[in-house]
Amino acid sequence: MTAILSIPDGATFSVLAYLGPGGGFAIMFYSLTILLVAAGVVVLIISSPLIALRAVFRRGRTRRRGHARQVVILGLDGLDPAVVTRLMDQGKLPHFRTLATEGHFSSLATSTPAMSPTAWSSFMTGRDASGHGIFGFLTRDPASCLPRLNSYDIVEPRRSWRVGKYRFPLSKRRVRMLRKGVPFWTIAARHGLEATVLRVPITFPPEPFRGRLVSGMCVPDLLGSQGGYSLYGTVDRRADTSRDGYHPLRFKDGVARTQIKGPRHPWSANERHLTVPMQVRRSRQAETVTLRVNRMRLDLKVGEYTDWVRLKFRAGPVTICGIVRFCLISCGREVEIYMTAIHVDPERPAMRIGHPAFFSDALAKQVGTFGTLGLMEDTSALNDGILDERTFLEQVWQACEERKAMLFATIERKLDDLVVCVFDTPDRVQHMFWRDLDDGEVPAAIEHAYVEMDRLVGQTLARAAKDTLLLVLSDHGFTSFRRGVNLNAWLHRNGYLHVLPGADRGADWLQAVDWSRTRAYALGLVGIFVNLKGREARGIVEPGEELDELLTELKVKLEELTDEDGAVRRAIRRVHVTQRDFDGPQRFDGPDLLIGFEKGYRCSREGARGCLSEEVFCDNTKHWSGDHCVDPALVPGVLFANRPLKRRAPHIMDVAPTVLDAFGLEPPSDMQGRSLLEDLETEPNT
Repeated sequence: MTAILSIPDGATFSVLAYLGPGGGFAIMFYSLTILLVAAGVVVLIISSPLIALRAVFRRGRTRRRGHARQVVILGLDGLDPAVVTRLMDQGKLPHFRTLATEGHFSSLATSTPAMSPTAWSSFMTGRDASGHGIFGFLTRDPASCLPRLNSYDIVEPRRSWRVGKYRFPLSKRRVRMLRKGVPFWTIAARHGLEATVLRVPITFPPEPFRGRLVSGMCVPDLLGSQGGYSLYGTVDRRADTSRDGYHPLRFKDGVARTQIKGPRHPWSANERHLTVPMQVRRSRQAETVTLRVNRMRLDLKVGEYTDWVRLKFRAGPVTICGIVRFCLISCGREVEIYMTAIHVDPERPAMRIGHPAFFSDALAKQVGTFGTLGLMEDTSALNDGILDERTFLEQVWQACEERKAMLFATIERKLDDLVVCVFDTPDRVQHMFWRDLDDGEVPAAIEHAYVEMDRLVGQTLARAAKDTLLLVLSDHGFTSFRRGVNLNAWLHRNGYLHVLPGADRGADWLQAVDWSRTRAYALGLVGIFVNLKGREARGIVEPGEELDELLTELKVKLEELTDEDGAVRRAIRRVHVTQRDFDGPQRFDGPDLLIGFEKGYRCSREGARGCLSEEVFCDNTKHWSGDHCVDPALVPGVLFANRPLKRRAPHIMDVAPTVLDAFGLEPPSDMQGRSLLEDLETEPNT
């Protein structure tokens, strides 16, 4: 079965190994979820006074031995210490400057590898990747060497009953969290503290705890993918869009009829998808079109987004809802209409995206409908030339405003001891506009993002209690991405990877590989795997001495890899041998080698999806021009606090024990980080 998986480097790929929890999963649990949500909202309203009294009682019981009455954490994904410092020195970030002067400001060492799923997992658990098991967005299935998401897994029903063209599952489809370790908010809640967690990455599926949570990065769309836009138009753009992303419009008498593809029908034996009809009508007098979807009329103007539109997909007696936004790209001789991925509707969630199950609905009723996709900002559409910079940035700021509304509503409720909220804004803007920063001054789009994050800090402090401990941090920084490195091409050129006779070297996901002769292969953005006997289904490398010699040989050669295009430059700064450099129980599940690229370099897009290009190096000509999938020492994050912290070189793993220490709680022994509130004579984690 084919499904769509988006890797966050601006491209969407077809993956045979991944089946998302859309379609049948959504509909199978939809009715039960709706009942739980409705009941939960009623219970929440009735029990709010009791919750407030409980919170007051617990606060008094816990805070007598803690350092803070409340902790608020703002996660600003990708905020870079060099850019922050430059803009603070120019007087453009007054609230950050105040924190730096009166509290704390330092760089924050990031995770290895320096990727958001890994770093945020270390943030919440106080462990490195070998402790929590998240080495990036993707890993591989050893049985097939095909990719799968690293964050969660789908457990399919074992048996089904087939009747004609229908197939009925006889057991439940389950979504299983793959991240190991206990988040610090769960520990705090066990000790009676009230916590609300908003859009933190790697929290899907939501894990039960005595608090409230809306999941963040890696929440799928309604089709079960990590997000894919649709383009409806009269110009054939199949070459520009992702697979199944382009839908032709053919007008007759000013009207075109098409369909919106929804989740897979749960009971269809031929994997048929549910659809919603859509009518597009041209206006004769102005550059507008009118859409009719689910009996709604939507008037679209060029360059403007609609509000969230609820789509209703019907399968027999069951209706499943999703939400989308439309934007009219062009209207005149040619018509093009952009549609976002179909998000899970927070008010009628077809799958659990929050905890308790009703929380997303309760929050949406309070602040308005909000997007739920893990990767909200459509970098793929900008990379493909479907959105321009203005319409992309408008989408970025729409998502940011939704996040602000959630955060401020939570703080103003004044019931929480701990509030955690992550904003993706700086990360997405820098990915797409960093190329301009390489040329000198901070580009306007990036500067605006930093200024808005500074304003967010001021707005948060104004709403928080006076004795609140505020921590503002990023998971990593940024650098340029000018040249791509195809690791599979290098492995092939040096005899470690072999190609089947006559195979298409450009095929995705290592389909051209001759596994009977291949000793190592690359998949994803930073990892090389050994084709190990007894682990990979077609492994040929013997464990023990042969494995150790191969890993050492690869490490030495890769660290000597140079780019001879123009000036000879070193492309890789450091290679980590995972089983030697890490000691956690999950170290055997990650890539055998973790590649730390130099500034300006990153794994190429073709290499990330298992293609073998002819050349090892290539220019990056995409809008996606900034990145952080390099050696972690090159891209530290930032840490601000509104009070002094006693350690000068903090690591992102230190945040979890710091929060627990602020409440007077002892961190678990398996946390590798250490509290920043302590006086420590030894060096911090590196």
